[in-house]
Amino acid sequence: MNVLVNGRQVELAPHATVAALLRELGLHAPYTLVERNGEPVERDQYRDVELEEGDVIAVARPVAGG
Repeated sequence: MNVLVNGRQVELAPHATVAALLRELGLHAPYTLVERNGEPVERDQYRDVELEEGDVIAVARPVAGG
């Protein structure tokens, strides 16, 4: 299945979850914010929310600095 992540096509296994996507991208869930089709996904739901073909995902990581 293909999803669009921050403007880039990413191929995933069928029924992949948000957590699986983050693993594929090499990101750590506790430090990552995710929107699916314009709606925020709660961190405690990353393992439960299954992605679907054509989903548009926005991934952001907070950056500290001064």
